Amino acid sequence: MKFDEVIGQAYLKNIHIKPDTNIIKKTKLEDLPYILLDITIKSIKVTGVQTDKALIGEQMIGDSVVIDNPDVLVYFLKPLQKQTNINAEATNIYEDILGNLKRIQVGNVFINNIRASGVSYFDKEKDFTLGSSNIHLADVLIDSASNFDTSRTLFCKQAILNIASFISYNNNRPELRVSNVNYSGKGKALTIGGISVNRFESDNGDSIKLLQAAGLSLIGLNTNEIVKNKNIIVDSIDCFSITLYEPPVKKIRVAEKKKKPHADTTGFRHVYSVDMKHLGFPKVNFVSAEKSNYKLGNISIKINEVKADELMKLQDHPIDYTKEAQISCDKISFNSKDGLYTYVINNATLNSLQKQLNIASVIVKPLLSEKAFANKARFQKDRYDLLLKGIALKNIDMKNLLDKKIFASDILVANTSLKIYRDLTKPLSSKSKVGNYPPQMLKKFDVPVNISNGALSNVFIQYTEHEKISDSSGVVTFENSSLRIANITNVDSAIRKNNATTVSFNSAILGEIPVKGQFIFYLTGNGGNFAVNGHISGFDALALNKVAVPMALMRLNTGTVTAIDFNFKGNDSSAKGDFVMKYNNLKVDVLKMDKDSKEIKKKGLTSLLANVIVKNNNPDNGNIREKDPSSRRDIHKSFFNLIWKTIFTGMKETLGLP
Repeated sequence: MKFDEVIGQAYLKNIHIKPDTNIIKKTKLEDLPYILLDITIKSIKVTGVQTDKALIGEQMIGDSVVIDNPDVLVYFLKPLQKQTNINAEATNIYEDILGNLKRIQVGNVFINNIRASGVSYFDKEKDFTLGSSNIHLADVLIDSASNFDTSRTLFCKQAILNIASFISYNNNRPELRVSNVNYSGKGKALTIGGISVNRFESDNGDSIKLLQAAGLSLIGLNTNEIVKNKNIIVDSIDCFSITLYEPPVKKIRVAEKKKKPHADTTGFRHVYSVDMKHLGFPKVNFVSAEKSNYKLGNISIKINEVKADELMKLQDHPIDYTKEAQISCDKISFNSKDGLYTYVINNATLNSLQKQLNIASVIVKPLLSEKAFANKARFQKDRYDLLLKGIALKNIDMKNLLDKKIFASDILVANTSLKIYRDLTKPLSSKSKVGNYPPQMLKKFDVPVNISNGALSNVFIQYTEHEKISDSSGVVTFENSSLRIANITNVDSAIRKNNATTVSFNSAILGEIPVKGQFIFYLTGNGGNFAVNGHISGFDALALNKVAVPMALMRLNTGTVTAIDFNFKGNDSSAKGDFVMKYNNLKVDVLKMDKDSKEIKKKGLTSLLANVIVKNNNPDNGNIREKDPSSRRDIHKSFFNLIWKTIFTGMKETLGLP
């Protein structure tokens, strides 16, 4: 130690402030302080000391204090408590620093190349390490009143902090790394050059890269509240770029059994509150694992007005303490496990304040052509080509969404295009399709779903069959369609209130045959019970030749259908009900495929006999024929095949065909 009274300078070298750890063994845990400090300092230089006042023993006033190369070891004895009286503790700290003095005042304090580390005292696990850092404190004042001066933080009116690196640990393994940290108290700003976060799947496992970020800034940071009242108050948090890494799938599955929460040795997450106006991450990149099946485009995150009296509460229930959170992703894509389809979701945005999910489009695109798709399959298999545009899921229950439950009031789709292709030259699969009605498939879905209403507008459906006998394709289209769906659910409590899903539809078959009707699917029981009714308005029977020729080798020559009405009930095994088809002057040709020319030709005698058998009018002589067709389900075919088969049976019986 050296002191020059004339020029007012003092030097202190090789300082060691050491805690008396023996007292810990003799003191109850509740009576222990939260931390102990072990501090080693290479040197302290004080300049511009007003020695006359210092010698009197009342005041220490100087120009600057320079502290070089301090090493600080922080022992955490117990976690912080929220009820800790910071003001009382701060007063004690001030009194300890002042000693017998009444006032300490310094123009500037420079702490150069400070390094620090924190450990849990009892189990010696690392908590953090602080790399080479520099601190500048301006206008430092310590007296009996400065503790209550809200314009000061840590005794000073201005603080500047530069940190080269900071690392926090999980079971002595680096979990969080932060670099190039700069803080300005006057500007109320904190910037961080880089952040990286590792993930650990077991207590002793290797780390997996989870997150990297660059250009993080906190503006409007109230350090006085952080230090004195344990309140994290900040106006905005923004980050230029964030990269997230997908953990390997296998390791995630193992982790679900072994993962345990990281101990909060400081009590920080249970004690500090949060008050934030805005958070914005406009560019978040997602790096898929090497063997991952999906890719994500740019993600953007916006959060407004976050308030929680404990960080832990915000971590466990973020929506409860956030006014608005919005996450957007411009593209999500992945392939099906069988390699036959690619799925693409474009421009998806979820907003918690609006309680709404908007998606620009969803695409299900087959990766093979119709012919290649059929050739790859051993059996008959539907090939789907789907495009949905303008999707909105409204009034979402956000808490349930975080618990992987989809509860909402409405799902709307502005435009739908669905094309289905099936090659009938292939044999049928022996696999049963029982249990695959739409509500039955929803019930098998792992995610609970409860949506009150659904509406699909501007729906176009095209079904193509490549026929074995005619070696040609028949195409059925449903155009300008709309669907209304009520009670979309697989949740038991919702089913007890309403045990039916109702689908109402309007369409134009082949673009010119008006049809409307309703499906009712009963959700209780395991039999697949349903009801369906429909009404087809009048049309020229010749319009049916688009499908009758390739699919049934039959051509309608004349005729008008004035109406078709049906009302069926069914289950997993059959369907039956009432059917009425009104028509007049219906005449047909029976066709055949010429083996040599491969042309479709008329069977003359057969057509003549068919028109003798066919009843050309209904009503006939004032008598209307009403039928009650029934059909057994081919368990290898779909729900819609059963409906069509029952309608076709009713048509044949009305026409008088065997």
